[in-house]
Amino acid sequence: MSTITFTGEYEHTLDAQRRIAIPTCWRRKGEDTIFFLLPGRHGALQLIPEESFNELLQKVRKVSFADSSASLALARLGAMAQECRCDKQGRFQIPQRLLDFSGLKDSAIMIGALTTVQIWTPESWDKHRPADESVLDEIQKIGEKETSLADIIRENVK
Repeated sequence: MSTITFTGEYEHTLDAQRRIAIPTCWRRKGEDTIFFLLPGRHGALQLIPEESFNELLQKVRKVSFADSSASLALARLGAMAQECRCDKQGRFQIPQRLLDFSGLKDSAIMIGALTTVQIWTPESWDKHRPADESVLDEIQKIGEKETSLADIIRENVK
């Protein structure tokens, strides 16, 4: 199974059943395409491919469930995570609670965030849309960050 890199920006509409379609280039050819949907930063939704979510699970299994802060963080993650299986047209349904969180109504912008997909309202994405050169600053920040998963979980629960 090859890893898909998520790049680009795609505008989509949500249908009456709260479904949105994943672009063809972001789906597995001839296989089920499974993602996990979570609330993201800045009011966006975070769509994580199955293999990346499984990598996260491998790391999470190393964190003790007896650790009070980690246990609460894992419960929060589990409560908010939604498994999404694409139908034959590449659509999946967004739960109402995540629509409410994100403010999504009729249209959405799907942003390839390299390893994941972010789903934004067009208005929110316009506020956060980067200037071309600022992308290099983001690359530098990412390259310099060295933090363990356990430290991140503990920091976010405080």
